[in-house]
Amino acid sequence: MNIFIKKIKEKIDLTKSQEKYLSSVIKTKIYLKNDFFIKPTQTCSMIGYIDKGLVRVFNINPLGVETTNWLANDNELLTEIFSFISQEPSLEHIQCIEETTFSYISYQDFQEVYKKIPEMHIYTKLINEDLLIDVKKYILSNIHLSAEERYEQLLKTRPKLIQKTPLKYIASFLGITDSTLSRVRRKILTS
Repeated sequence: MNIFIKKIKEKIDLTKSQEKYLSSVIKTKIYLKNDFFIKPTQTCSMIGYIDKGLVRVFNINPLGVETTNWLANDNELLTEIFSFISQEPSLEHIQCIEETTFSYISYQDFQEVYKKIPEMHIYTKLINEDLLIDVKKYILSNIHLSAEERYEQLLKTRPKLIQKTPLKYIASFLGITDSTLSRVRRKILTS
């Protein structure tokens, strides 16, 4: 079963005909390592799930410093949500850290899906709630948790991500320097 359909069925029930219709509009795309899913000024036209791979969402400030805003890997939702919903240009870069296979529905097809499967509005509401919760947890952890606690939380909740992601991106995602991350990791390993 396609990962996108599987994820939809975790949130809402689908009839066989709805599932068949969705299968007809879901496409698959393979991105090579370092390929961009989207860059600033481009409008996001896809929403879907990573079948296998790893991506990084980041911004570059006026001084050229990159900040990792999010990391996503296997079975996780991928889109630039602001750009996808508003159909305005993205403000972020989304780049593949490794070869990534992505199952998606185009923006245009998604609008048709809403008409043919009204329950997809419920699915969208539920995934948007999940995204909002994840973002809020991330913001609050950066405010209330120490660097060590943030790393331990990431290690506990997303261990595969830590195994696959270069440490410089993990450090940036956690809002710490590479050297702080090295100290935190050393401390955890020796305790």
